[in-house]
Amino acid sequence: MQATLKPEPEAGHDPCTQLLVRSWRLIMVRGVECPLVTHEFRCACGLDGREVLRAFCAFLCALAFSQRRRLWVNPPGEPRLTADETDMLRLIAAAQNGCAPLLDAQLSGLARQPLRAALEHSVRELGALLQARQLRLPRPA
Repeated sequence: MQATLKPEPEAGHDPCTQLLVRSWRLIMVRGVECPLVTHEFRCACGLDGREVLRAFCAFLCALAFSQRRRLWVNPPGEPRLTADETDMLRLIAAAQNGCAPLLDAQLSGLARQPLRAALEHSVRELGALLQARQLRLPRPA
């Protein structure tokens, strides 16, 4: 039996969560040129898959440059989310759902002040592109 990098569907997670988490994990393991990531975005976003993937990569770059500490991501296939994966999803959900206080709190927790504006811009752009393709994260609690 051959191992695969494609994780099992994560119980209780919506399609947008699955797309973002699977893609982040695959990018961490295989890099941004991973054909599985390109395929995931093409399947989820159709012809706009490359544009949304570029926005996701820009978001991940902004997150990497602005982060206060090293972020932890589970390997592909792990059904549980790390606290950092959950924070990333909350950040995008806050941007998508217009939750300004939560967006501000998430940005403050994740990003150093000098680079916070770049992260905010990238997460707002990603959230809008996902929402335009009917990929919506649940409203954060």
